[in-house]
Amino acid sequence: MDSGFDMKKLDGKRRAGIWVTLAVGSFLMVVILSAWWLQKSSQDTTEEAVYEVSKLFLEELTRQKTNQFADIADSQMQQLSVTIHAIREADMASRKAMESFIGQMRKSNDFDFLALIDTEGAIYTEDSSFGSGFHFPVPDKDFAEPIMSFGQNIDGRNLILFIMPVENHSFENHKIIGAVAGMDVGKIADHLFLSESSGRSFNNVIASDGSYVIRTKHVHIRESDNLFSALEQDAHFENETSISRWQEDLGAGQPGMAVYQLQDVLHYTYYMPIRGTSWFIMTTLHYDLISGNVDIIRTTLEKNGRIQLALILFVLFILSVIYFAMQKHNEHLRLEKLQAEKISKAKSIFLSNMSHDIRTPMNAIIGFASLAVKNVEDAEKTRDYLEKILTSSNHLLALINDVLEMSRIESGKIHLNETECNILDILNGLDSMIRGQAHNKQLNLSMDAEDVRDQDVYCDRLRINQLLLNLLSNAVKFTPAGGDISVCIRQISDKPDIPEGCGVYEIRVKDTGIGMSQEFALKIFQPFERERTSTVSKIQGTGLGMSIAKNIIDLMNGTIEVRTSPGKGTEFVVTLNLRLQEKQEEAKREDLPEEKPEEKNRLHFTGKRILLVEDNELNREIATEILTEAGFKVEEAKDGTEAVEMVSHSDPGYYDLILMDIQMPCMNGYEATKVIRSLENWEAAMVPIIAMTANVFEEDKQEAYKAGMDGHLAKPLDTENLFAVLSTVLKRFPSKKRNQPRV
Repeated sequence: MDSGFDMKKLDGKRRAGIWVTLAVGSFLMVVILSAWWLQKSSQDTTEEAVYEVSKLFLEELTRQKTNQFADIADSQMQQLSVTIHAIREADMASRKAMESFIGQMRKSNDFDFLALIDTEGAIYTEDSSFGSGFHFPVPDKDFAEPIMSFGQNIDGRNLILFIMPVENHSFENHKIIGAVAGMDVGKIADHLFLSESSGRSFNNVIASDGSYVIRTKHVHIRESDNLFSALEQDAHFENETSISRWQEDLGAGQPGMAVYQLQDVLHYTYYMPIRGTSWFIMTTLHYDLISGNVDIIRTTLEKNGRIQLALILFVLFILSVIYFAMQKHNEHLRLEKLQAEKISKAKSIFLSNMSHDIRTPMNAIIGFASLAVKNVEDAEKTRDYLEKILTSSNHLLALINDVLEMSRIESGKIHLNETECNILDILNGLDSMIRGQAHNKQLNLSMDAEDVRDQDVYCDRLRINQLLLNLLSNAVKFTPAGGDISVCIRQISDKPDIPEGCGVYEIRVKDTGIGMSQEFALKIFQPFERERTSTVSKIQGTGLGMSIAKNIIDLMNGTIEVRTSPGKGTEFVVTLNLRLQEKQEEAKREDLPEEKPEEKNRLHFTGKRILLVEDNELNREIATEILTEAGFKVEEAKDGTEAVEMVSHSDPGYYDLILMDIQMPCMNGYEATKVIRSLENWEAAMVPIIAMTANVFEEDKQEAYKAGMDGHLAKPLDTENLFAVLSTVLKRFPSKKRNQPRV
């Protein structure tokens, strides 16, 4: 038994040993593979870093050389321009005088070569002339722009030539058309290029076809007039670079970098175009210039890698533990970022839209206000202007309210607020807002309605105004003076799928403006899209109007179609399904509790004393005038502190109601209300208080009620809403019941 037990125990140890051996072997294999991978990764990373650093260094060095070359060229051109100016004023009636002048100008401007060219191609220097058969690069006689070229002078010197046109100058019946200045290539090379004595760094200038303009001697590349011809025979390219890619870059005038082996030496060459020419400067470095530093980096990385390898295995376990927690956290952050970006985008689009749309009613308000001032003696005209001002003001107020209620669109959605509207009233209000713009541009504007049987509908008047104003604003922008703009609305009754209780309305906005291409018409509803033409580019706009219009139509489950062609104008066809109002106005009035005659008349406010708390003098004046006309006795306080003082020293029941502004100096409306509610005089403490403020968020209303207020009025004051709220509050809290606690 003991022997059998020992054998089983031994077999178990053997199996455990095998598993331990396998585990250790696996661990060692992981260590070996990790070390190999780390070393290889370090080498690859080092090589990649060397490539990127070399590229940055060569790019900056080449840019400096390019700028130096361009500066030299600009200087030569400027000196040549001065010479040409002197030619116009010089007396060169004879050959001798002309040659003497050329010699003087060459010496004074330090030109290596200076000549004049006539219409026959003849070249005149300070001591000789040549006919048109000479191989000198003579420009066309009609050339008008400066030219820079690589040529050869008669004495065999390699020159960079700068050629500029000369106007209105003749010599012995020969018309001079150009002046040529030459600079010796050797001078440029001496001042411009690298001169590293070992020959491991140098510069060249080549043309876009690879031919040399300026060449520095290079021991690793064979003699040739063309760089690419030599490289095709001897070079082996690396790092995904090639001659074909190099040639493509030169043909496109683009900078770039090439890496290639020549005679077992790795070369890094960066090339960059010289502004104003078709030439390129190349800067070349041998890899061994930086290989010593690379070896130090590689050795250091390998040493650090061995140390880090031991830490990696330990850290790997720790990382695996926190991985899922981090992943969950990162996902949460990603969602928050996406939500923030979505909200930011929605705000940006909305505010851009508001900035655009607010200007239209403001234009109508200012314009009609000016007309009302000019025609103040004509009561009928003044009334008409004021009604149009009121229409535009209401639209402007609705837009401002939309801006203040940004919380409604933080999710990227704008909800429709459908109310009872008359479709023709919307059209008339639109006419008031846009006609001034059309008149200023001398445009003919017409608005018609055809077969509209059901005028009363439920819709979001603000959104429809936004939609049509965007379409009409574009029509005004892109229609030249004397053109026509028309708006036509009609009700479609022959459509088979009209929902019950709804009407289908087609609105056509047509202009005789510049139109647009069919390609642009396909993407007109994309945000920030504007057609790029010489005419459109002169017209200001954000490119958001049509996108906003399309979004509004989509919210209304409608459709929009554009019909256009360049030069023939544009027509937008909008189709909307709108709910029809029920024609039961009499029945609705019968359902309401019958009011007494005195309740219908606003004279029931007569004798009521109201305390108006407002720090803005103009607002106080407006409110006082409205309330006084309604019969109130109005007393005024300029801030919360003064209001508390007046209420605390008043007799019980003295004030029937308080209108309290919120944002005031010394003591704001919330603080003043809380102090009044804490007064020992119970009846004075319980006087009804209504907030009268421009803070119209829902949380602002709740804050007013929390402070102890009994109602909320938004600025600017709407007279009908003001009296409705005052009536409601006064009925709820009559003076004789004010000494009782409120429920």
